[in-house]
Amino acid sequence: MDPKRKLTLVIFIFSCTLFINAQEFSVKRIDSLISSSFQLADRNKAIEISQKTYKDSDNNGYYLGKAQSLKARINSYLGLGEQQKALETADLLLAIATKENDYYHSVQALIAKALAFSYLGFFDKAYETNKNAEKLCENVKDHDEFNSSMGQIYSGRSEIMNLQYLDSSKIIHNDLKSIEYYKKIKNEKKRNGWLAIQYSSLGYTYIDLEKYNDALASNRMAYSLAKKVNDSINQAFGLYGIGNTYLEMNKLDSSVHYYKQALPIFEKAQDMYRLQYIYEDLATIYEKFGEDKLYTFYSKKAKELSDITRKKEKIETDKVAKNILELEKTGWNKNLYYIIAGFLIFFAVKMYFTIRFFKRYKREKKEREAINDIQTDCLVTEFEQKINASFTELLELAKSNDSSFLSRFTEIYPDFHKKLTDKYPDMTSGQLAFCALLKLNFSTKEIASCSHISVRSVEMKKSRLRKQLNISSDVDLNNWMMNF
Repeated sequence: MDPKRKLTLVIFIFSCTLFINAQEFSVKRIDSLISSSFQLADRNKAIEISQKTYKDSDNNGYYLGKAQSLKARINSYLGLGEQQKALETADLLLAIATKENDYYHSVQALIAKALAFSYLGFFDKAYETNKNAEKLCENVKDHDEFNSSMGQIYSGRSEIMNLQYLDSSKIIHNDLKSIEYYKKIKNEKKRNGWLAIQYSSLGYTYIDLEKYNDALASNRMAYSLAKKVNDSINQAFGLYGIGNTYLEMNKLDSSVHYYKQALPIFEKAQDMYRLQYIYEDLATIYEKFGEDKLYTFYSKKAKELSDITRKKEKIETDKVAKNILELEKTGWNKNLYYIIAGFLIFFAVKMYFTIRFFKRYKREKKEREAINDIQTDCLVTEFEQKINASFTELLELAKSNDSSFLSRFTEIYPDFHKKLTDKYPDMTSGQLAFCALLKLNFSTKEIASCSHISVRSVEMKKSRLRKQLNISSDVDLNNWMMNF
C-alpha cells in the first residue's frame, strides 16, 4: 500500500477510536450525574443537573440519558410540590418513551402523572392513570424494572387512598404489596433505595392504625436502608417518621430530637409540605412545654408555609383542571356532531307529535291555572330566597371563622343542635362548631382553611371526635352528621 494512504488510514482509525472513547466517557459521566441527582437533598440543584444531562444526552444522541434525566427532574418537581411542572415533564417523557417503544419509562411517566393528579385532588384521574400504568407494565421485560415499577404502582395507590383519608386497614394492603415487589429486585443498591422509601410510607400507615411499635420499626428500617445507599432525603423521611411516632406516643422529648435531625435536610430540599408538618408539630410540643417564644416562632413559620402552599395549590389545580377539560373536550368533539344530530332528530320527531297532541289541552290548562301558578311561584321564590340567604350567611360566617357562627347555626338548625347536646352533653362549644362544619359538608381542606389550622390537625380532630361519639372508622363523618 502507498505510504501516504497507509498513514491516512492509521490516522482515520485512531480518530474513530478517540471519538468512541470520548462518547463512552460522556455516557458514563451522564449516567453518574443522573444517579447522584436522585440522592441530592437540594432538589433545585438536582433539577439543574438533570437539565444539563438532558442537553448533553441530546447532543450525544443518547436516548436513555434523556429519559433518565426527565425522570430525575420529575422526581424533584414532585418533591418540591411543583405538580404542574411534574405533569408537563412526565408528558414529555411519555412522548419520547412511546416513540422508542420503551415501556419502562412510559410506565414511569404514568406513575408520576398519577401522583401529581392525586396531590392536586384529581383522584379519579389519578386512579385511572395508575391503572393504565399497571396494564402497560405487563410489557416490561426486565426483571428489576418490572418489580420496581409494580412496587411504585402499589405505593402510588396507597398514597392516593391516603390523600383521600380512606381506611388505613385497606391502605396497608397496598403498602405491603409494594414491599413484596421491591424485595424481588436483584440489584442490592436499587432494592435498598426503593425499600427505604416504602418502609417510611408503611410507618405512616402504622401510625394511623395506632401500631406505634410497628411504626418505629418501619421508620428505623427506612432510615437504615437510606443510609446504606447514602440517600439523605430518605434518611430525613425515616427520621421524620420516628419523630412523628414519638409525638403520637406522647414522648415529646424524643419527638423533638428526631424532628430536629430531619429539619435541616427538609429545609435544604425545600420540602414545604414536610416542613409545614414539622413546624406545626414543634409548635404543638412547645406549647405543651410552656415555651411561648418557640411556640410562636414555629407557629408563625407553619402559617407562612401554609399560606404559600394554599396559593400554589390553587394556581396549579386551576391550570391542571383546565388542561383535563380541554383533553376531554377534544375527545368528545370527535363524535359530538353525530351524537347531537341523532338527539336532534329524535327530539324533533317526538316534540312534533307531543305538541300536536297536547296543544289544545295545554292552552286550556294554562288559562285555568295561570293565576294559581303565579301565586305558587311567588310563594316558592320567597321561601327559597329565605333559605338561600340563611345558608349563604352561615357559609360566610364559617369561612371567616366568625365567633357568631355557632349561635347562628343553632338558630337555623335547632333540632340538630338540641339532639346533639342532649345525646352528648359533655361536648364543648369548639366541638359543636366542628360538628356544625361537618353538618354543612365542609371538606377536610375547607375546614383547615377557614379554621387556620393544618389538614393533619383537622384529621386528628376527626379521629378524636370518632372516639368520643363511638363512630366506626369506615363511616363517613360528614354523612353521619348530615343524617343525624
